[in-house]
Amino acid sequence: MMDMRALARPAAELLLKRTPVSIPLITTRSHKTTARTKRSLKIAPHDSFLPSRDGNASQGDQIIYNPPSSEASPFHTPFIFLPPEDPRRQAITRMRAMKGSAQGLVGLGGQTTEKLPPLMNKNEGKKARYHLTPAHMEEMRKLRAEDPLTWTVTALARKFDCSTIIVRTVAPPPKGHLEWLKAKEERRIARYGPAKLKAKAERKMRTEMMYRGEI
Repeated sequence: MMDMRALARPAAELLLKRTPVSIPLITTRSHKTTARTKRSLKIAPHDSFLPSRDGNASQGDQIIYNPPSSEASPFHTPFIFLPPEDPRRQAITRMRAMKGSAQGLVGLGGQTTEKLPPLMNKNEGKKARYHLTPAHMEEMRKLRAEDPLTWTVTALARKFDCSTIIVRTVAPPPKGHLEWLKAKEERRIARYGPAKLKAKAERKMRTEMMYRGEI
């Protein structure tokens, strides 16, 4: 029978012959905790955000306009810092000369409003149209009463080239259709779970509070 000590001796020799690992003597320390990171990033607020020291703290809340620093705009360069050959200096000189005259309304760069493009207005050119005749309105009511699912408000407005407000005023939906829509909504809400019902109730409560001016 083989001696177990003879088998264990080569393994012990291999363990003793391992190369030692060198440990550096100089160590570095960094922010390894949240508390140290917060302390290093903690910056005192600006003086404009602190309470007033002149004894007017009883005035209540105030709006403080403290915009962040940004790159200066070339249009805000003071006149005294503009070089003599700068075209902006000539434009400002013309603007000052034209001030108070009939052409005093000057745009950017010294151009008068006569050379500027017209003002943009999304409602410009839209005029009231009275193209719907009594026959059109009667047909609109007939289609709405026959098949309110097919002839919706949007479909009728597209067919007669008018707004949805006119369709709702001229051709209201039949009573049975409103009851069907109400029952469909009730069936949909009946499938809600407790979390969704709670969220819906809270949303309704916040809406009512907003209308009362409480939030």
